[in-house]
Amino acid sequence: MERILIGVEPDEHGWRIQLAGITLERNLKQPAALGRADDLARERHASTGLPTAVHMRMLCGDRVMLGMHG
Repeated sequence: MERILIGVEPDEHGWRIQLAGITLERNLKQPAALGRADDLARERHASTGLPTAVHMRMLCGDRVMLGMHG
């Protein structure tokens, strides 16, 4: 089963949260963006039963997988 990924990426004025290429929130500080993205991933897993995760693109371009649910 494919995992639903919620992305956290650097933005012009902070960090943004994306799902399937759609920006959900932006201009957040990094810790707030990670916390909110993890909440969204947890809620999505609880409502759909599908596995979810948060992945963050670092400033250097590397991607890190965080907050897996299911």
